[in-house]
Amino acid sequence: MLAFTDSEPSQWFLRAFRCARRRLLLAGSCLVVVTLLAACAPGPTVAPSVGASPSAAWPPLSVNNGTTIVVSLLINGVVVASVPPGVQLDPVGGPLPSRPWFVETRASSGRVLSTLSISATDPIDRNDGKAIRVDLSCGRLDVWSGPPMLGPVFVPGPSGDCE
Repeated sequence: MLAFTDSEPSQWFLRAFRCARRRLLLAGSCLVVVTLLAACAPGPTVAPSVGASPSAAWPPLSVNNGTTIVVSLLINGVVVASVPPGVQLDPVGGPLPSRPWFVETRASSGRVLSTLSISATDPIDRNDGKAIRVDLSCGRLDVWSGPPMLGPVFVPGPSGDCE
């Protein structure tokens, strides 16, 4: 038979309470440490798909050939598209090289119609971009990276500039 004096149950209760309190403090401390580590860890990364060029997703390059002639689009001296009259490519299909880009549009005769330089550090997003617009006698030619161009009504250029 157990016989307790007046002080024994209170001592037993105090020891059990202290032990439970230590366990709760330890569990709470562990929870705080885990939460802090999770908050400091970097977020998930998305791996690019196999075979995709780094520039395929963004920023895109677009062209609107509002002329009556076929226009060649070159990036860094390499033809990436041949744009028929009245056709808009938004964006230009196929893989593009990494920036910086030196973009040219040329007539079938080889005449340079427009040039545009886009460096690797140019801020290009949905609100900012780089573009070139040329009003020729045979129509308007726009090339852009970023948001599409807005602007004045077409005014024909001098005669003979589309040859």
